Amino acid sequence: MGDTSIIARRIEGKNCVQYGWSGNGGYYKTVGCCLLDYYYKPNYVEYLFKLGQMQHIGKPYSERGGQSILFSNIPCGEPHYLGESEREIFSRLAFVDYCYFYDLDNKWYYVIPGPFRIKIRLDYIHNHLNDDGYEFEERRRIQDRVSEYILNDYYTSDIEFQEMIKDKCSTGIDDIRKNVMNETDSCYAIWDKYKFIYDYLDDWVVIDVDDDGQNITGIKIRKNQKNSEMRIETIDW
Repeated sequence: MGDTSIIARRIEGKNCVQYGWSGNGGYYKTVGCCLLDYYYKPNYVEYLFKLGQMQHIGKPYSERGGQSILFSNIPCGEPHYLGESEREIFSRLAFVDYCYFYDLDNKWYYVIPGPFRIKIRLDYIHNHLNDDGYEFEERRRIQDRVSEYILNDYYTSDIEFQEMIKDKCSTGIDDIRKNVMNETDSCYAIWDKYKFIYDYLDDWVVIDVDDDGQNITGIKIRKNQKNSEMRIETIDW
């Protein structure tokens, strides 16, 4: 796993997203915690994005000096990129492993990159770190929850999906479940071993959590909108 991170936001009233580099070492304990601690209000988010792409994110206005490098904002001198959809935010930087997305509900989200872009509120990640302050184990649990949902709940609810599985895989859904859930990265296994399942679905997934950010309350997955000019963004799911 690498450690490159990006930040992104949806701009209200302009039907576009703004995104760019937010430094290496992009784990929650380096980038995510700063966003929750210092950039939780819209005016601070506006200020942060006006700084452009960042080599390091620290305390507000620390780019003016007076803070140690660990707490300083270090702009890299490049403006953010602009796109029309959240689907574009991973398009300019290679090997991104951490994404922090500020949406129109004025909340920060943690997006797990991969075949499926899994979007969950950042405070949930804050509440589920390991003893060293990292999110690695919880990321894997979230990915497994998504895979289990696709192969169980979603399979049960979508007749067309069931028929497609029967047509594409003679051994059936039980065999797919076994082959996917035995893998370390179950979401990647769906893409790698059963790409017809991945192609049937949108490449974004939304995880709903309770008000306290403690428990997952639901998973939202949609049919493939990848090539649709009318794709519905996740803020409206």
